[in-house]
Amino acid sequence: MAPIGYGHRGVEDIHRIIMSLKSGIESEVKWALTTLTRISLQGQLNLESSPFIGSELIKYFIKPYQWFLEKKFDKIKQENITFSIDALLTLRNSVQDLSNQQWLAQVKTFKKSIVEVLKFFYNWFYNDNLQSYSLKRFDNQFKESFTYLLDLLEPLSCYYIDNTKHDPLFLLLLSILSSTNDKAVLISGLKSLSHLLIIRDLNYKPDDEEDDDSNPKHDDDDVHHIDEEEETKNEDIIPNNCIDAITPSQLENLVNKLLINDAEITFAILDFIKAYLNSEALHPDYPTSIKDSQLHRLRKLLQIHTTKSNYHTLVKQLPSLIVYNLPLNDPKNIKPINQLNLTKRSQFSGIPTTLPELTPDLYSIIVRFPEPLRATSWLRCCYEPFAGGIINSNSTTPNDPATNQVIPGEVTQISLWKAYENQFEEIWDTSNDRVLNPEYKPLLPAVDFIKNVSRAFPNSEAMVVNLESNGGDTPELQQQQQPKKKFIIKGIQPRQFAVSIEVGNYEALKPPPIRSTNPEENYKLPIGHIDIDKFNHSLDTITDTIISEGSRITKTMDIINPINIISNELLEYIITEILINQDNNHHSSDEENIFRLYNNHWLPDLVYANPSLVESGLINSKWLKYFF
Repeated sequence: MAPIGYGHRGVEDIHRIIMSLKSGIESEVKWALTTLTRISLQGQLNLESSPFIGSELIKYFIKPYQWFLEKKFDKIKQENITFSIDALLTLRNSVQDLSNQQWLAQVKTFKKSIVEVLKFFYNWFYNDNLQSYSLKRFDNQFKESFTYLLDLLEPLSCYYIDNTKHDPLFLLLLSILSSTNDKAVLISGLKSLSHLLIIRDLNYKPDDEEDDDSNPKHDDDDVHHIDEEEETKNEDIIPNNCIDAITPSQLENLVNKLLINDAEITFAILDFIKAYLNSEALHPDYPTSIKDSQLHRLRKLLQIHTTKSNYHTLVKQLPSLIVYNLPLNDPKNIKPINQLNLTKRSQFSGIPTTLPELTPDLYSIIVRFPEPLRATSWLRCCYEPFAGGIINSNSTTPNDPATNQVIPGEVTQISLWKAYENQFEEIWDTSNDRVLNPEYKPLLPAVDFIKNVSRAFPNSEAMVVNLESNGGDTPELQQQQQPKKKFIIKGIQPRQFAVSIEVGNYEALKPPPIRSTNPEENYKLPIGHIDIDKFNHSLDTITDTIISEGSRITKTMDIINPINIISNELLEYIITEILINQDNNHHSSDEENIFRLYNNHWLPDLVYANPSLVESGLINSKWLKYFF
């Protein structure tokens, strides 16, 4: 025979929990609260159908903090703190369910209880002088409870709407956020603060106030009379929303946290800023205009009329956050367009007939150099590598080498040596009883000097040119005469002005530019000629590469993260209201210069290398006009 009760589970858990809580026996209460914590994780707790359990959870949660306010420190025991944590954890788990959120939000005294406990935590963690030494042993448990309470408040705060400027919960959260350095506290607090900014929809009309067939019709006169009364009543209301309790210093403290390189903190702050700027709450100075109220808060946030500190931070950070964590082409990896060469206005324009002299300061440096460093430095400072085409040395033009005309791209070896000798005359000239300076080393011999030219200018070359004889000589005389020879250096020419040693070294050693025209025909081309076909081909190649590699954002929109989107929205709003509309009003704009200062050195290049930023809408092409 089966024992009595076999096959029956007995009383259900909820009823057992209720009886345990009603008993007040410590062991039974402990079991009930522990069990509630477990079933709340499984989503099996419904406070609306079991309001007694909800009331008991609230009671055990706030009991130790009530004793603290009443200064009954001797009653606060470990068991009470444990019960409070279990009850709070159960409430925190249960509010993940919508029906439990609604039930708790309707408990009129619960918001006040939250404020009292939150105030205790604020004083405990951020005002050390207010801590009670008798409760120090509970410090870690208070930290745990503080975290659970902020988690509980996050969904509940959505129900606490139309908060006034002196709302204690709002002000307390502001104080906590201004004091904390804890990431979890900052993020949870910002989310709750954003929720508390929610106001009732002014255009919302409850169903029971809508006209239907069951409601009696009013006369037109009565309706008109009622509307007039309501309009008069609304005009007398002075806006008093909690959003205007936020001070500029508190806003600055939050905006400065954008400088922390943390995605979660950044998104929480951006989301709060968006809620702050989009709020339709009326400001006392603009009681009839939502638009003006929003613009007032925008200027307050940016500190336009004071330090502009937040404006500096936002216009610096938001463009960077728009492209945060996107697979973009690095502008440094974009190949430059090949260097183009314009033909000169004249074959010989800009080629001086006399050699420039070193400045006294430059001379005093070079003259003390040992050889061949002195000769190399002097050559590079007074001569330059020839960037033009090669001239046929056997030409019979009026600028023929047989004459004394200066030819671009070449100098005679004898003129080069004589110029070198004349420049450093004080080293070797002993005439007129001149005393030589023993610090100065002797000049290079002529042969060694000419050999050193190709070392100073790697693209130059020493050459021997045969000159044609005069056309008036008879063939017999031409056969008897030896051909005249000219010893030249190809690839260099005199400078207009002497340059520094650093510039001379750079220009002498840099690679020669790519030729864009036929060297033999260079001087037959029109003035200012460039190879258009080659230029267009290079430009098209680079453009095609950029477009093909930079279209990944457009093709894969999933890679755009919430930080990119919200940063784009905020920067668009700031630029539209502060820069564009200000331009339309013809106001001078320091704000434009600030925006240009932080972004001119990188943003245009990034857009050039990634045109899909504009195509996807992350970057507005109108912003780029402030960089030029």
